[in-house]
Amino acid sequence: MNKWVRRIIVGIVIVVVLFIAVGGVGTSMLMNHLLSPGGIDWSGANNADPPTDPFELGYRGDPQAALGLPFETVHYTTELGDAEAWFVPAANMDGPWAVYVHGIGGIRENGYRQLSILHEAGIPTLLITYRNDKGAPAEQDPLYSFGVNEWRDLDAAVSWLLGRGAPKVILVGESMGGAIVGQFLMHSTATDKVVALALDAPALDFTEVVADKIGARMIPLARTLANAGIFVFDLYRRADLNKAVSMEAVAKFPGPLFLAHGASDGLVPVTISERLVAARTAPTSYLQTGANHLLSFKENPERYRAEMGGFLRSLGN
Repeated sequence: MNKWVRRIIVGIVIVVVLFIAVGGVGTSMLMNHLLSPGGIDWSGANNADPPTDPFELGYRGDPQAALGLPFETVHYTTELGDAEAWFVPAANMDGPWAVYVHGIGGIRENGYRQLSILHEAGIPTLLITYRNDKGAPAEQDPLYSFGVNEWRDLDAAVSWLLGRGAPKVILVGESMGGAIVGQFLMHSTATDKVVALALDAPALDFTEVVADKIGARMIPLARTLANAGIFVFDLYRRADLNKAVSMEAVAKFPGPLFLAHGASDGLVPVTISERLVAARTAPTSYLQTGANHLLSFKENPERYRAEMGGFLRSLGN
């Protein structure tokens, strides 16, 4: 009897190991498709019929065309070369300036919702491109790394702002842009210049993002498969996606945080923001909605404006 029990146990172990191995390879192949620039048009950047509303994802046009705001096209120097950005001055040039960081496969125009609120609050804003974007240098082997590499470009953008005269900085990021902000907080030497964060659906835990997609398909051992897939992916793409976790850095950020996230988010699970809020001790304003990914503003623009605008006004000068 013991012999059969041992055989059954060994058989189960072999099946589980094979399941994890095959699942890990499959997950890594899916990740390769999703993380390669151009693999998926996440934000409608390549839409042949883009929307005419500047607050819709996929809108294309500069700040003057979109919102009637004067702007300057500038370039800031990254380790890969010069990246293009739009600088929008505002009424209070003596207060903090903001940097907007878009999400995976996104474009600067995705930030017009936040820009409209920032500008109304008198905050000058820089809308940046970063590596592998159109208008920015590309890596030799282009890959979205959820902030592991992109934070250096944000660091360069912050240096440009400080050199231009910004006394302090507000970091504004959504989706993978939130992950870039998180990695900046982990690695930059300029974190003392950051007075506040404003994040929408921030992807602060890449493993959880992957596990959520696996679990949504009712596949067991989702977190284990996610870790296995990231391990395989990092091995053959020479990446460091296992380091794409910055939850602790944002949780420990001592300044105030504005956070928005929708319960129906199909890309970045709302559990990430729930964990973040639970871990924070510094002032946190959490706008909870029922929206899908990055659609909290669209669900109720007046509420979003009131919540984020009130947050910005509370910062003072």
